[in-house]
Amino acid sequence: MAALTYYRQQRAYNNPGSGYLQNGAGGGLPPTGAAPLLPNQGRVLQTGPLRVLCIADVRGNLRSLNDLAKQARADHIIHTGDFGFYDDTSLERIAEKTLKHVAQYSPLISEPVKKAIQQGGPGPVKSRFPPNELPLSELPLLISGEVKLDIPVYTVWGACEDVRVLEKFRTGEYKVPNLHIIDEARSMLLEVGGVKLRLLGLGGAVVMHKLFDNGEGRTTIAGGQGTMWTTLLQMGELVDTAHRVYDPTETRIFVTHASPAREGILNQLSVTLKADFSISAGLHFRYGSSYNEFSVNPTLDHYRGKLAASKASFNDVWETVKGEVEPAIQQNEAQQNLLKNALQIVEKMPTTAAGGNPFGGPVAGQASLGQVDESAFKNMWNFNLADAAFGYLVLEIQDGRIGTEMRAQGFNFSHRGAKQQPGVPSTTTGPTGVPSPAPPSTQSSVPPPTSRQPSAVQSAKPTVATPLPAPPNSATPPPSQTSGSPVP
Repeated sequence: MAALTYYRQQRAYNNPGSGYLQNGAGGGLPPTGAAPLLPNQGRVLQTGPLRVLCIADVRGNLRSLNDLAKQARADHIIHTGDFGFYDDTSLERIAEKTLKHVAQYSPLISEPVKKAIQQGGPGPVKSRFPPNELPLSELPLLISGEVKLDIPVYTVWGACEDVRVLEKFRTGEYKVPNLHIIDEARSMLLEVGGVKLRLLGLGGAVVMHKLFDNGEGRTTIAGGQGTMWTTLLQMGELVDTAHRVYDPTETRIFVTHASPAREGILNQLSVTLKADFSISAGLHFRYGSSYNEFSVNPTLDHYRGKLAASKASFNDVWETVKGEVEPAIQQNEAQQNLLKNALQIVEKMPTTAAGGNPFGGPVAGQASLGQVDESAFKNMWNFNLADAAFGYLVLEIQDGRIGTEMRAQGFNFSHRGAKQQPGVPSTTTGPTGVPSPAPPSTQSSVPPPTSRQPSAVQSAKPTVATPLPAPPNSATPPPSQTSGSPVP
């Protein structure tokens, strides 16, 4: 009996009065030392910075999105166009010239086929090659679910896309998990790292004489024959969208395919949208660039001149088509409002380099010419990306601060050194083969005073390596003294 009592005392935590609760039981007191969960506890919290990968021009190689995300340790992806919006029916609609351009830069088409297309031949490209040798994009694999995106991707369309495919995405006929298309009608909000990122997007190329042409587009999206471009009504709708979702606590990122630095009307649009950053591509560089307008324009008048030139180009087109456009939208009040929004963007642009406020501030008479709000001129930051095959940008967000990390494969300069290779064996195979490697290293990296004479010989003939054995014969002691210290 005593043993039984002792056993029960050892299992005192099973006593209902001691705070023990069975699964699913209600009431009772929490165990000693435990505290109830607060509303924000009991969940997985991400620690450390959140990373947003910004890339451009994957050109249909959509599997690479997952690879790049792993390489950059990214949580989200922003893509700036030429995504590869082609399906299995796009090949029959694409123009011959556009197909040659897409094939030339496509990472999916084999090199022999690329060379054969460049060399030309009888008949169009579509008739010379079967469709399986001309894969335009891996998008059908995403649509079917065979390939999945590991993290959310936010993209605009580029200059080489199929307008029919994008219309199917807009109507909901095509859906891909984790793929979000941002355009003039749809913006996205990311609440990450203590920052609210508002993504505003405008896809397509900016071509002045096509601003009022919808092409084969059946909705507000403009394009045809495998290419896409921006229209003025899209710009007006983007302004309307930005105004409807405006929140002063948000950080605004303007995502475009064309570069605002090269297109004055896009530059003015980014100011109208109150963008803090712009991310663009379309220039196919091997390095990305980071700049604000203050850093690339010597004066504010120089910046005004760029905007004035763009305004003059637009006005030439507008005066030509004005008589056709206004009657066409006379019965559509919504399109009239969108056109009004877009025309107000252009009206705020300066007419000459010497005057006008490019930021839309008050301009009251000649006294205020040149007095502009320079906040956007200095504070709005622009990023132009390299192609995805050559580099990327990472926005690292933590505690409300947005840091950047840019990577580029860069140019290959090995061909410059290859030109000097024929002269190298003559210096290494001679009897002075041991000390001969030392002078090139000391002359290229550490130029001591005692080696001025040999360095002068080198500077006179930088591409010839044969004169090197001569100086050691005439001045043997100095090389022996200097070659021991700088060369291990």
